[in-house]
Amino acid sequence: MTIKSFARVAVMAAIGFLPAALPGAETTTVRQAALERESIVLIDQIEDVARAVHYNTDALTSHGRTNRSKWTHNHHLNEIKVLINEGLGPAVNRLTEIQSEMPEWKQKTIDTMLDSARALAADTNSAIQKMNENGGAPVVLNDEYRALLDNMDEHAEKLVRTADAAGDYAAAHRQALEAGLELPKHQ
Repeated sequence: MTIKSFARVAVMAAIGFLPAALPGAETTTVRQAALERESIVLIDQIEDVARAVHYNTDALTSHGRTNRSKWTHNHHLNEIKVLINEGLGPAVNRLTEIQSEMPEWKQKTIDTMLDSARALAADTNSAIQKMNENGGAPVVLNDEYRALLDNMDEHAEKLVRTADAAGDYAAAHRQALEAGLELPKHQ
């Protein structure tokens, strides 16, 4: 076998391997794009839930300054609990599952959202406990409960701001790529 023949065989062998390699790379790109789109949907969901929680915490904070009924407080606390358990929890859990496959900036953003979501859930549990322990005493006199409401409101606001910024950034980045703009590699 001559060197020329050997070179042809080597090139043919390499070409034979190309189709097997390219679909794997394409699948990774397709999977990455699908995960990116899914993460945007999940972040939007977190933002929507956080806005609804913020609405309820605002109502509770307002009611905490007056002597509204215990039923009103329990109603809003239950609404927040349902929003966290059925809206925020599943979205946060799925984001956690795919977090390692996201760009570094989005991983850090997800960490920030996770911290806020955990703090929101913990303060909501504490607020529910304080409300149950309060008995028949007026809410306006329960400083610990009112402080927890303020904390819950802050966590919900932070979730809204973080999710909004991340969603806007991801959407702008995707649009730039779709428009064919060359973007600097970001972490």
